[in-house]
Amino acid sequence: MTVAARSEDDLRRFRAFCDAASVKCIFIELGRGAEPFQPMTASYHHGTLPHALEEARAMARALAAEGFDVKRLKLEALGKNRDIPEDDATARAQPANYFEFHVKVLLPSGLTDLDTLRARCESHGAHLSRNARKVREDGASERFVTLRVYGLGRANAEARFSALLEDLAATGLKLTQRMREWTVYDSNRGLDRGWLGDVT
Repeated sequence: MTVAARSEDDLRRFRAFCDAASVKCIFIELGRGAEPFQPMTASYHHGTLPHALEEARAMARALAAEGFDVKRLKLEALGKNRDIPEDDATARAQPANYFEFHVKVLLPSGLTDLDTLRARCESHGAHLSRNARKVREDGASERFVTLRVYGLGRANAEARFSALLEDLAATGLKLTQRMREWTVYDSNRGLDRGWLGDVT
């Protein structure tokens, strides 16, 4: 769930809502695009897609009741789940859905020039973001790399992610928390316009 929250008071209220609802609160900074700052929730749901969607919609209604403008409702199946398209034809038959891959890159303290890393990501169609409110005790910083893949089945989408990981590993930077997801519902793909390509 992504909301519009601009002021410090909005962010404080959003964090309080997440704490009360026992969901993770994340403040994602894209650095560019139509909505470069995206406060969002993160939580796990179990059961069928209609059941998970209704749970998410209930949370959206609760957020709206607290005065928040809900900008996006998004549900993702973990990559190991069943019913994820294995081949390209099956994936193309679901044009609104897509694979999304993430990996966290740890940047040593003092590294501020991200141009090389950014260029390497963009050569694969991937892009950088960060958790704006997270501060590490060791002085290092983190960036998330996101690769979104439409119209490819699991094997070919995974191959693109593997190529990205290989290229990132060549930088010598530490990579952690690799995630593979299949997005089964996204109410507002246009929210990422100007950050990721090929969004409508």
